[in-house]
Amino acid sequence: MKTNLIIIGLLLSSTTAFAGRGGSTTLIKSAVESGSADAIVAEIERAEELACLSCIEPVKALVDHPSERVRDVAGWWLGRRGVRDEVIADMKARLSAQDPTAARNAASVLGAMRDFSTLPALSAYLANPLDEESGMAAAKAIGNIGHPTALAALKAGFGSPLAGVRAASLQAVRELRAPVGQHAVTDSQSLVPLFTDASDVVRRQAAITAGFVQDRAGVSALALLVTGDPSALVRKAAAWAIGQIGADVQGGAGTAALTAALNDSDPLVRSVANGALGRLK
Repeated sequence: MKTNLIIIGLLLSSTTAFAGRGGSTTLIKSAVESGSADAIVAEIERAEELACLSCIEPVKALVDHPSERVRDVAGWWLGRRGVRDEVIADMKARLSAQDPTAARNAASVLGAMRDFSTLPALSAYLANPLDEESGMAAAKAIGNIGHPTALAALKAGFGSPLAGVRAASLQAVRELRAPVGQHAVTDSQSLVPLFTDASDVVRRQAAITAGFVQDRAGVSALALLVTGDPSALVRKAAAWAIGQIGADVQGGAGTAALTAALNDSDPLVRSVANGALGRLK
């Protein structure tokens, strides 16, 4: 009962009206003791502008919290404090060690801090992660930082032997900032080979990313996914992607595939294909 009251009190005290204002070491410690990720995140966000040296150590301890949300908010908060450089150095050192859990946590924190100078360390880790989870965290962190120069590292991630890393690298590409005058940082050329990946998760992410970059050159390959992929989720993503691109290739491969998909065995594929047809020019 006492723990429940603490959680309720913390959540009530962390309303939108007080976001970024307030907080204290006591409240942060109480949130941590409650065991509630929601309470911890809310309290640290409320303490965004708090000048409190005694709060730093309790928040630094959260970089190893099991919740990714808590690690993210801890990195965000610490990145606004005088210990920023110290924390970055510690997290980069973790990426060079042999502990995959510590590397995963470090990637979460660095992604939340969004410091361009950490891209080389994250990219090096992504190229040779200790396990799938930490590799995925590194790809996500690179996407969070969002700098277009990270494209090469993420493309290298497309070739990882770990399916989760390939999928996370595809997702991260969609977060990179495009150069001025461009819609996306890449075209579909590097994505198409992943349309035949052994993992349906990877194929789906490749299709979604192709829709995001909106490169007409990818339509023919997407059309093959719409009509031939064994996974309904992949077929749906490919149909959506053709609609996002919004223009067919010569010969109408996209139109033909979407028309055929109107008879797909999956109702969601049929629905998405119908909507995508209406977007083609």
